[in-house]
Amino acid sequence: MRNRYFYRLTGSILLMLLVFLLIYCIKSEYRDINAYPENVTGITLCINEVMYENLGQQLDSDGDNSDWIEIYNYGTEAVDLYGISIADHVVDDKRWHFPVYELGAGNYLIVWASGKDKVTDDGEMHTDFLINPSDRLILYDENNIIIDEMEIKSAVQPGISVGRPVKEPQVLAILSNNSPGFPNNAKPVSYVPRVDTKLEAPSFSVPSGIYEEFALELSTNDKESVIVYTLDGSEPDENSHVYTGPLTIRDRSDEENIFGNTKTTLDYLFKKKWENSYNYKGAVVRARALKDGVLSKDISTESFFIAPKTSMNIVSLTVNPEEMFDEWDGLYVPGKTYYLWKKYNKSIENSFSTPANYYSDKKVNAHVQIFNKDGALKADNDVKLKVAGSASKSNAAKGLRLIVNDETAGFDVGIFELLPADNFEDEISGDVNAITLRPSGSDFNKTMFCDVLCQALIAGNLDVPYLAAEPAVLFINGEYWGIHNIREVCNEEYFYRHYGIDSENLNLINLNIGTAPYVTEIIAGTDDDLEEYYDLIEYVKTHDMNEQANYAYFCDSVDVDNLIDYLVAEVYFANYDWPGNNYRIWRADQPDSAYGDNKWRFFLYDLDKALTFSDFNSLEFLFEENYDKSILEGMSHYHDENRELFYSLIKNKAFSDKYYNRLKECLDTCFSEATVIDKIDTIYEIYAPEIESQFLRWHTTDGWLKKIKNMIKPGYSEDDIYTVENWENNVEAMKKFAESRPGVLREYIKNIKCGNGN
Repeated sequence: MRNRYFYRLTGSILLMLLVFLLIYCIKSEYRDINAYPENVTGITLCINEVMYENLGQQLDSDGDNSDWIEIYNYGTEAVDLYGISIADHVVDDKRWHFPVYELGAGNYLIVWASGKDKVTDDGEMHTDFLINPSDRLILYDENNIIIDEMEIKSAVQPGISVGRPVKEPQVLAILSNNSPGFPNNAKPVSYVPRVDTKLEAPSFSVPSGIYEEFALELSTNDKESVIVYTLDGSEPDENSHVYTGPLTIRDRSDEENIFGNTKTTLDYLFKKKWENSYNYKGAVVRARALKDGVLSKDISTESFFIAPKTSMNIVSLTVNPEEMFDEWDGLYVPGKTYYLWKKYNKSIENSFSTPANYYSDKKVNAHVQIFNKDGALKADNDVKLKVAGSASKSNAAKGLRLIVNDETAGFDVGIFELLPADNFEDEISGDVNAITLRPSGSDFNKTMFCDVLCQALIAGNLDVPYLAAEPAVLFINGEYWGIHNIREVCNEEYFYRHYGIDSENLNLINLNIGTAPYVTEIIAGTDDDLEEYYDLIEYVKTHDMNEQANYAYFCDSVDVDNLIDYLVAEVYFANYDWPGNNYRIWRADQPDSAYGDNKWRFFLYDLDKALTFSDFNSLEFLFEENYDKSILEGMSHYHDENRELFYSLIKNKAFSDKYYNRLKECLDTCFSEATVIDKIDTIYEIYAPEIESQFLRWHTTDGWLKKIKNMIKPGYSEDDIYTVENWENNVEAMKKFAESRPGVLREYIKNIKCGNGN
């Protein structure tokens, strides 16, 4: 009996121990599963779920389907958000700061990534930035130390969110259902590749550069990891090639173009099609370490060129080909934006303003390396890439804005040699945080250096800011993309570097009201600043500028010397894409800077449509309210807008005399025939060796409809348009402009003076 009791007791104890052990294991597993990523701040916040492209499943208080970011407090105590900030890019010093708000333990907070920069009366929060899947979202504490971050680098369909599954918060997943304000219980559709910051990226036996054929070896310090790599520009993942031995780096000219044959612009009634006959290629190798299914966060990216056929600087851009060139979603192509628009607008002829993917403000991750003419590496940066420009985005080759990811490492201004950026403040870093790779905008395939030439003529000669420049050829994922001038960018950082102006003290406004979308763009500043400028224009229009007091009021608000030099340049260049377009003003209120006097100044840029019409009476166009419209005959574009200031101001004799004297002085110096032609010849020698390759890469042939028309009635052929011969003719036309323009303007000045009785 006692034995039976003993066995029962022992069995009960063992059962209790088993149950206890099972509960302990479950709790331990549960605790491990629910362990959120540690951070050095000790703040228990994470970016828990993000909707990058909201389809209206949730609306903000304005009724807009803004994107959103969910913040979760996974701790046991409330967290005060005051002093905490969030950014969509590691270099952004303009992080969006949370208001005074306490996020309770276990609670969620939805922040709308709407760009509206506000907190509503009922506490709804809106960031000052928009987001897309290529962004790196970062949550900072008050000391700018990272609390949490989310970077997915993956394509996400509209209406689908990315988040931390409730049972696996260490990983990120594309979720089958979004749940703002609630736990992410939805089943993961797919997991975002796991990365480890402690796992080192592979090393290369040979650095980027220009070589003869060689064998490239890859290695890693972690013997338990393998190396995965790609050769097409895509980011390596667990499905990429596994490195097993040396890679042969050779001349790839015998390989077919892949990305270079992408359709990058619209069909124009079957009149023409773009073709690529250029085959030289570089080699781009990207490598990552892979261990136990986890990838190294860092990627090693190197570019190699075997006897490149160019005398220019080389820019090697490496970017995920799907994000860039996918027929439906690619950033560089007409894509779904165009195809969906065309489906419902079949009767509307395509134009430069036809909607397309490349008009998006979307940014994608990329890596850039810049080599000088001798093959020395001048830049090696991870960047965010976006398509730059306005109407020129519809060109076959598009401008690209590159913004550095690392706030501690920018582009050295030493990359600009043809037109240096050497007038920055002595105490300020000469690095730039962004550059533009510019295929000459409206001058694409014409001269490829019109704007560079114009800015070179004013640099150091006129009291007008200019943008530094350096000619280069671009390779994307190893394939040749033709001439892309490396250009300085006009942004807030430009004014800090050149004039010591802090961004919070700057107003920078584009008044492009003469072109789509027919609105102003406030780059820095507020609507009140724009209203102040409009008030000044209204004052000039409604007050007699011959009255000294009225003119003195104007002079207190505007840097007159800068304005005069700005107008001298625009008039000489006969720029017919202005002033309704490409019209930029700025001012700064910062007493410790010579340029911080709060006076409006004018920024000269985008002169691709200059140096063409030597007989254009730009003086009459600018200074006569009711000018003779016949002076615009033969021009494809002209813009009446933004002229009110000029035709009102010229009525003041002091301003008028000063302006015409300055114009005549410049016609004898920086705009003299000899000076301009000498500058054209200098730049010609730099570009001429590359032009044949440029037109092999970017030329058009007749579309089938054009061929039929030419069979019926012979006409011009697209084959004859983009040729070396036509390029030579375009450069020669510039010289003709330089020869005749000074005399033409002197005659116009004489007639104006005579008409005024002077």
